Amino acid sequence: MILDKTTLAQINLTEQELMLTMSKYEPRTILANNFFLKEGQVSTQIGFVTKGILRAYFYDDHANEITTAFYPEGSLVLSSNSFNNQVPSKENIVAIEDTELMVIGYENQKELYNLIPAWNAICKDLADRKGIELLQRTSRFQTLSATERYELFCQEHKDLLQRVNLGQIASYLGIDIATLSRIRKRK
Repeated sequence: MILDKTTLAQINLTEQELMLTMSKYEPRTILANNFFLKEGQVSTQIGFVTKGILRAYFYDDHANEITTAFYPEGSLVLSSNSFNNQVPSKENIVAIEDTELMVIGYENQKELYNLIPAWNAICKDLADRKGIELLQRTSRFQTLSATERYELFCQEHKDLLQRVNLGQIASYLGIDIATLSRIRKRK
């Protein structure tokens, strides 16, 4: 979801509500390899990616990076638990490429909830979609082979294949890089 007037118009906000909403967002640029959020920090912003790509990850017990999400253009970038409950994040969110976002801070988002009741429904819908995505991802880990997960990733994320390194894709798919290399050679 890109935060622009066209997108906001699709969610049935009045012109006054659109103007108020847009006034609460500000542009932010994050250079490649810089963080939107670091583990241990409290998330204070939600971002909408307008250009570039970010990646969310955490470290496992063996200090391996485990990629949990990619956020290309049009994505909502958020550490939900940290932002909603104002607790330290358990994940890192870093720019893979130079990235441009529209961001809103925690207090401004709360203000929008109060001033524009439609924002409560908008955010509920977004949370519902995110929940469905997480259930699908869990189901895929439990029911699909590594090859099937990679094939599905290729179908659903063609745009990421040239922008994200293979180690990050392997981590996202829950396989090691050697297994991913074998899968790719068979194609």
